Amino acid sequence: MNFQYAKIYLQKKFDDNNFVANVQNNNFHASQVLIQTCRNGTRISISFPGYKASVSRNQTVYDYRVDITKSGVTTALSHANIITDIFNKIQNGEMLANNLKAVLIEVAQEGNIDLDKIKANLAYNPIAPPQTLISRVRTAHGKKNYNHVGNSSDLTIEELLASIKWIVLQEDINYPIRNHYEGRKMPFARYLETVFITQNNSHSLEEVISRALTHSRPAQWAETDYSFRNLIR
Repeated sequence: MNFQYAKIYLQKKFDDNNFVANVQNNNFHASQVLIQTCRNGTRISISFPGYKASVSRNQTVYDYRVDITKSGVTTALSHANIITDIFNKIQNGEMLANNLKAVLIEVAQEGNIDLDKIKANLAYNPIAPPQTLISRVRTAHGKKNYNHVGNSSDLTIEELLASIKWIVLQEDINYPIRNHYEGRKMPFARYLETVFITQNNSHSLEEVISRALTHSRPAQWAETDYSFRNLIR
């Protein structure tokens, strides 16, 4: 399911579960819907409406949370959790950075995931993020909440890419590219910056986390190639 159809799919789930009425009645996280089951049984769900959801005469903001249920544990995933997992796969799992970069760029364009095709090029040693990495990420959050449970174990390739797909869709829905907003270009820029810093020390993981948490539009790094964004529609 590509991004276009995934957005239609989510919109129907919102409509079927009274998203607007629940926002108006302050019934936050009233619905939890299973949206994908991975081959290993891990489940990806969305919980909505989120606390940032709002309804006005001109616009509905569709805020939702992406949850993963893995090995009996359910937790939310954020952009920071995804960034941490990507960084860990390369730095500690010895995944080839350029191979992961190519896959992320491909997924960013359409959202389709051919797992059998990409797994052979993304071999690595699965390892949970070490405490030293978790501490860095927590420090980078400052006073903002960091859900370390989301990084308590390594995400499989399917879990990682599936989670990315449903997380970035929120940006597409609320900040549509067709209206000259960033949409999913913004989070994918952070994910590709994460790959970049594993190969170049001109910037740090802490910087990427900070850029992911900001509500502004971060300036592009001069050392990084962002041309992939032109392929995202």
